[in-house]
Amino acid sequence: MKAKVLAEIPKKYKRYGLPEDLFLKELEKIDYPDIVLVTSGMTYWYPGVLEVIKTIKERFPKSSVILGGVYASICPEHARRYSGADHIITGSDLSEFFKTISGKGFKPTINKIPESFSDFPMPDYEMYDSLEYIALRTTIGCPFRCSYCSIKTLCGDKFERKPPEKIVSEIKYLSDKGIKNLAFYDDALFFEPDKHIVPVLDEIKKQKLKMNIHSPNGLHAKFITPGLAKTMKESNFVMPRVSLETINKETQEKTGGKVNNENFLAACENLKAAGYKPGEISSYLMIGMPDQDFSEVEESIRFVHSQGAKVFLAEYSPIPDTKDWEKAEKIIPSDDPLWHNNSIFPLYPLSDWPKFQKLKDLALELNKSFLL
Repeated sequence: MKAKVLAEIPKKYKRYGLPEDLFLKELEKIDYPDIVLVTSGMTYWYPGVLEVIKTIKERFPKSSVILGGVYASICPEHARRYSGADHIITGSDLSEFFKTISGKGFKPTINKIPESFSDFPMPDYEMYDSLEYIALRTTIGCPFRCSYCSIKTLCGDKFERKPPEKIVSEIKYLSDKGIKNLAFYDDALFFEPDKHIVPVLDEIKKQKLKMNIHSPNGLHAKFITPGLAKTMKESNFVMPRVSLETINKETQEKTGGKVNNENFLAACENLKAAGYKPGEISSYLMIGMPDQDFSEVEESIRFVHSQGAKVFLAEYSPIPDTKDWEKAEKIIPSDDPLWHNNSIFPLYPLSDWPKFQKLKDLALELNKSFLL
């Protein structure tokens, strides 16, 4: 059922995830837990979080439910008021988490509680029935402070990287298990590349690990030198996604100044020189940003296409505690986190939706040209 605050939005309202009956069957397979950890990747997914916690409470009424992750960190008061969780953990500092579970009498079975991101062991992938790909994070935090990004709320001021040798060891383990696709989910994977990604990719080449490497998060154009581009191609880095966001220089500076048109042009030239063909490079462009002109988006789409790169339009989401939020919260009609949903273009009236669709169609049409 569509939430009341979205009643006027002419789109179907859906919840993604396991059907309730399958979720209940999964719960029946496990022993009665002392603690249940719940998380959420997006603030506007909170209705599913509330439903999960309610179901867990009904199934395991004596268990303590701890809610963490993006929704709990960005909307902590909303989570405390509505989630039903026993404890709310905000941010990425897990000392609060270990303090909480210690207070419940739970004693970890490891000799030493990890003190940093790098100290944490690799996830237990054996719990999956089957895996075709792995999502891997080699860093936490980001050294940049873009106006639309909530990384400071989620991670504070820290930016920490795992040692390259530890990353390669994990990748080697996954390769030996038959995993063929690896997706890096770092926010700043290419920052100071010679200290981080270059040693990792060099070792992947040296050990002849046969994996396709993906980057769903945008890559920083200014770090893609001829040498790094060559290393990416040789280590089977597939469809590198280079962030540009807009070709408007004023907007580039306002949002953080991490990239400019010259950086992007150089990155594309370096990638093509390394062997990437037209259509094998892609770029993220923002759409639906505060006060963004539609002509700016169209010009950006055509500019990216002219460099032989596919366009991925990233729909803007207004997020509390970001630099952009002060302006955004005056526009969106409700403080309900459902209005953070980028797919409804919260900062624009419904009358503008055909304009957004026209830009999406343009990007799709130009992307198809690479298939001809």
